[in-house]
Amino acid sequence: MIRYILFDLDDTLYPTNSGMMHEISERMSDYMVEHIVIPRDDVERQRKDFWARYGTTLRGMYIEHHIDPHPFLDFVHAVNVEGYLKPDARLAAMLARLPQTKSIFTNAPGDYARRVIRALGVENFFDQIFDIHFIEYASKPNASAYDCVVAALPVRADECLLVDDIARNLVPAKKLGMTTVWLNGTEERYGTDGEESVDFKLASIYDLGRLVRQQSIVLSS
Repeated sequence: MIRYILFDLDDTLYPTNSGMMHEISERMSDYMVEHIVIPRDDVERQRKDFWARYGTTLRGMYIEHHIDPHPFLDFVHAVNVEGYLKPDARLAAMLARLPQTKSIFTNAPGDYARRVIRALGVENFFDQIFDIHFIEYASKPNASAYDCVVAALPVRADECLLVDDIARNLVPAKKLGMTTVWLNGTEERYGTDGEESVDFKLASIYDLGRLVRQQSIVLSS
């Protein structure tokens, strides 16, 4: 039985075409040029390398350049969230119909995550935010990040569902026994690595309510 749902934040709770993650990505590159003194024409290569080996740009810089993550996270997420996102009544209605406890599990900082869910008008639906500080900068898909979250949950891992727009972020969750949902509308950007750990694919976050209700009926029958 699914008793707890963990939601990724960016490009999961809001559409990828909002443009906000594009600005955040550009700000990451700017930070690397201005503060890590990486040549502009080498930033993309280094970010792809960090992504492949460490999971995120931050994790790569944290390990290889020993940066203080706080100023990086502050700079990168200093975006006008309200300029990109508006209250989403359809999302709110879907979340309201789900009786499970719901939390955010994100590689972003909590203050930014709160601005996002507030702008979407869904802040009241989430019990907790497991952010990058909580997981001690491990970042998804590093297994230790999931261990931190599971240790704090009031339920077993096999009673949880994780929905994420990046398939490889579901691999550690599946190993822990979670039900995994890939919001796969962005696979051309992130690839299909980890697809073998996906239980369900959804084209839209709005379809999650129907999926969870169907699985609850199956598991209780």
